[in-house]
Amino acid sequence: MAEATRSSASLARDPQTPGKTLSKLANHKSWSVRAEVASNPRTPAKTLLRLAQDKRWEVRTEVALNHRASSKVLEMLAQDDNKSVRTAVALNPEASGAALRRLAKDKSAVVRQRVAENRSAPSGVIRKLAADESRTVRRAADDNHRSPKKVK
Repeated sequence: MAEATRSSASLARDPQTPGKTLSKLANHKSWSVRAEVASNPRTPAKTLLRLAQDKRWEVRTEVALNHRASSKVLEMLAQDDNKSVRTAVALNPEASGAALRRLAKDKSAVVRQRVAENRSAPSGVIRKLAADESRTVRRAADDNHRSPKKVK
Protein backbone atom coordinates (compact mmCIF):
# COMPACT_ATOMS: atom_id res chain seq x y z
CA MET A 1 0.00 0.00 0.00
CA ALA A 2 1.48 3.34 -0.99
CA GLU A 3 2.14 5.88 1.74
CA ALA A 4 -0.60 8.22 0.45
CA THR A 5 -3.15 5.40 0.55
CA ARG A 6 -2.05 4.40 4.07
CA SER A 7 -2.42 8.00 5.17
CA SER A 8 -5.88 8.24 3.60
CA ALA A 9 -6.93 4.96 5.22
CA SER A 10 -5.74 6.20 8.61
CA LEU A 11 -7.70 9.42 8.19
CA ALA A 12 -10.80 7.49 7.04
CA ARG A 13 -10.57 5.21 10.10
CA ASP A 14 -10.20 8.03 12.63
CA PRO A 15 -13.50 8.66 14.49
CA GLN A 16 -12.50 12.33 14.85
CA THR A 17 -12.33 12.92 11.09
CA PRO A 18 -15.02 15.42 10.04
CA GLY A 19 -17.91 14.18 7.91
CA LYS A 20 -16.97 16.50 5.06
CA THR A 21 -13.52 14.92 4.84
CA LEU A 22 -15.01 11.42 5.01
CA SER A 23 -17.35 12.30 2.14
CA LYS A 24 -14.33 13.28 0.03
CA LEU A 25 -12.44 10.11 0.99
CA ALA A 26 -15.47 8.05 -0.08
CA ASN A 27 -14.38 8.77 -3.67
CA HIS A 28 -10.90 7.32 -3.14
CA LYS A 29 -9.66 4.92 -5.84
CA SER A 30 -8.66 2.34 -3.21
CA TRP A 31 -11.54 0.17 -2.04
CA SER A 32 -9.81 -0.30 1.34
CA VAL A 33 -9.99 3.45 1.99
CA ARG A 34 -13.66 3.49 0.95
CA ALA A 35 -14.27 0.55 3.32
CA GLU A 36 -12.69 2.50 6.19
CA VAL A 37 -14.99 5.43 5.40
CA ALA A 38 -17.97 3.06 5.33
CA SER A 39 -17.13 1.77 8.81
CA ASN A 40 -16.54 5.18 10.38
CA PRO A 41 -19.36 6.21 12.77
CA ARG A 42 -19.06 9.85 11.65
CA THR A 43 -19.68 9.15 7.98
CA PRO A 44 -22.72 11.17 6.84
CA ALA A 45 -25.90 9.31 5.86
CA LYS A 46 -25.72 10.53 2.24
CA THR A 47 -22.20 9.17 1.95
CA LEU A 48 -23.24 5.81 3.42
CA LEU A 49 -26.04 5.64 0.86
CA ARG A 50 -23.52 6.22 -1.95
CA LEU A 51 -21.10 3.64 -0.51
CA ALA A 52 -23.94 1.11 -0.19
CA GLN A 53 -23.86 1.05 -3.99
CA ASP A 54 -20.09 0.55 -4.26
CA LYS A 55 -18.93 -2.14 -6.70
CA ARG A 56 -16.84 -3.83 -3.99
CA TRP A 57 -18.70 -6.13 -1.62
CA GLU A 58 -16.15 -5.33 1.11
CA VAL A 59 -17.25 -1.69 1.10
CA ARG A 60 -20.95 -2.60 1.11
CA THR A 61 -20.32 -5.00 4.01
CA GLU A 62 -18.80 -2.20 6.08
CA VAL A 63 -21.82 0.01 5.36
CA ALA A 64 -24.10 -2.84 6.46
CA LEU A 65 -22.23 -3.14 9.77
CA ASN A 66 -22.29 0.60 10.44
CA HIS A 67 -24.78 1.38 13.23
CA ARG A 68 -25.49 4.77 11.63
CA ALA A 69 -26.68 3.28 8.34
CA SER A 70 -30.31 4.23 7.76
CA SER A 71 -33.08 1.65 7.62
CA LYS A 72 -33.45 2.51 3.91
CA VAL A 73 -29.79 1.62 3.30
CA LEU A 74 -29.99 -1.57 5.37
CA GLU A 75 -33.17 -2.69 3.61
CA MET A 76 -31.46 -2.12 0.27
CA LEU A 77 -28.39 -4.10 1.38
CA ALA A 78 -30.61 -6.91 2.70
CA GLN A 79 -31.27 -7.63 -0.99
CA ASP A 80 -27.60 -7.63 -2.00
CA ASP A 81 -26.35 -10.51 -4.17
CA ASN A 82 -23.38 -11.04 -1.86
CA LYS A 83 -23.95 -13.28 1.16
CA SER A 84 -21.37 -11.41 3.27
CA VAL A 85 -23.28 -8.16 2.80
CA ARG A 86 -26.60 -9.77 3.75
CA THR A 87 -24.95 -11.41 6.77
CA ALA A 88 -23.62 -8.03 7.90
CA VAL A 89 -27.14 -6.54 7.71
CA ALA A 90 -28.44 -9.47 9.77
CA LEU A 91 -25.83 -8.71 12.44
CA ASN A 92 -26.64 -5.00 12.65
CA PRO A 93 -28.80 -4.30 15.75
CA GLU A 94 -30.20 -1.24 13.96
CA ALA A 95 -31.63 -3.31 11.07
CA SER A 96 -35.37 -2.79 10.70
CA GLY A 97 -37.93 -5.50 11.25
CA ALA A 98 -38.62 -5.41 7.50
CA ALA A 99 -34.97 -6.08 6.67
CA LEU A 100 -34.74 -8.88 9.25
CA ARG A 101 -38.00 -10.46 8.04
CA ARG A 102 -36.58 -10.53 4.50
CA LEU A 103 -33.30 -12.03 5.70
CA ALA A 104 -35.11 -14.65 7.81
CA LYS A 105 -36.18 -16.16 4.45
CA ASP A 106 -32.66 -16.04 2.96
CA LYS A 107 -31.39 -19.09 1.08
CA SER A 108 -28.24 -19.06 3.23
CA ALA A 109 -28.49 -20.73 6.62
CA VAL A 110 -25.63 -18.50 7.83
CA VAL A 111 -27.68 -15.37 7.09
CA ARG A 112 -30.75 -16.85 8.81
CA GLN A 113 -28.59 -17.82 11.81
CA ARG A 114 -27.31 -14.26 12.16
CA VAL A 115 -30.90 -12.97 12.08
CA ALA A 116 -31.77 -15.48 14.80
CA GLU A 117 -28.87 -14.17 16.89
CA ASN A 118 -29.85 -10.51 16.44
CA ARG A 119 -31.26 -9.27 19.76
CA SER A 120 -33.31 -6.67 17.88
CA ALA A 121 -35.14 -9.21 15.72
CA PRO A 122 -38.92 -9.14 16.16
CA SER A 123 -40.29 -12.02 18.24
CA GLY A 124 -42.34 -13.27 15.27
CA VAL A 125 -39.14 -13.63 13.24
CA ILE A 126 -37.45 -15.52 16.07
CA ARG A 127 -40.50 -17.77 16.40
CA LYS A 128 -40.35 -18.56 12.68
CA LEU A 129 -36.61 -19.26 12.81
CA ALA A 130 -37.09 -21.56 15.81
CA ALA A 131 -38.76 -23.92 13.31
CA ASP A 132 -36.12 -23.50 10.58
CA GLU A 133 -34.86 -26.50 8.63
CA SER A 134 -31.31 -25.82 9.87
CA ARG A 135 -30.48 -27.07 13.35
CA THR A 136 -27.93 -24.26 13.78
CA VAL A 137 -30.58 -21.64 12.98
CA ARG A 138 -33.07 -23.29 15.35
CA ARG A 139 -30.46 -23.36 18.15
CA ALA A 140 -29.63 -19.66 17.62
CA ALA A 141 -33.33 -18.77 17.73
CA ASP A 142 -33.78 -20.78 20.91
CA ASP A 143 -30.83 -18.97 22.50
CA ASN A 144 -32.12 -15.52 21.56
CA HIS A 145 -33.51 -13.75 24.63
CA ARG A 146 -36.63 -12.76 22.66
CA SER A 147 -37.45 -16.40 21.99
CA PRO A 148 -41.00 -17.22 23.14
CA LYS A 149 -41.14 -19.33 26.30
CA LYS A 150 -42.93 -22.22 24.59
CA VAL A 151 -40.11 -22.56 22.05
CA LYS A 152 -37.41 -23.04 24.69
